[in-house]
Formats: sequence, C-alpha cells, structure tokens
Amino acid sequence: MPDSNDLEEQLLSEVSELMSREIHTVPADTSLREASRLMEKFNVGSLLVLEGGQYSGILTDTDLARKGLAKGVDPEKDRVKSLMSSPIITIDCQRLVEEARGLMKIVGIISLGDLIRYYAANFKMSE
Repeated sequence: MPDSNDLEEQLLSEVSELMSREIHTVPADTSLREASRLMEKFNVGSLLVLEGGQYSGILTDTDLARKGLAKGVDPEKDRVKSLMSSPIITIDCQRLVEEARGLMKIVGIISLGDLIRYYAANFKMSE
C-alpha cells in the first residue's frame, strides 16, 4: 500500500497525465451505424460531434447503448445529433485528476475506464 506521501502525490496528478491527445470526430448528421463503425475502427468509446465547424456535443458508446438501442432507434436512419450529449463539459488539462472525476457523469475524452486503470495501478489494495 502506498505511503501517505505517494498517495498525496498521486491525487495531485494532472489531467494531462491521463488524457488521450488523439481526438476523433464525427459530423452531427452522420448515421449512428457509421458512428459506431468509427468507434470500432479507432477503438474508442466516444467521438466529438462537429456541427457548423464547431464541437457541438459528444457521442459515447454508452449513449448508443442506453439512449439508442435500448429505445429502438434505427442505426441507419437516426443521426448522431439525436443521441449526442450536449453541452460538452470540459476541464483544463492542468487541473487535478480528482477534479475531473468530480465532473464526470458519463465518459468523455478521459473515460471512466481511464480513471479506473489509474486508480487500480496507483492504489492497489494489500493482499
């Protein structure tokens, strides 16, 4: 188990140490089927949504499952805009990981999986 100095240092890690700098986007009028294909192609759980040359939302694999498939959307006809989460909640990359965790509801560019891997690697329970 980490000592208190290690624990404090890990809790003070910046978002920039965890975040992915590779961002994938999708136009708002793209079909949900095509968006899911892009997620599979890039092995990501979210795509930033572009509309009018600006980011207007985010589509996550959770959006596809919970808002989409569970409610019977047509992946060929329905568009990304119909399921995306908006507005996008952002955080400065120099803010603390703990602050990002407090803001998260559903995955973003820093996903819940990223945070779980971080905590698992840095806060192992004694066996």
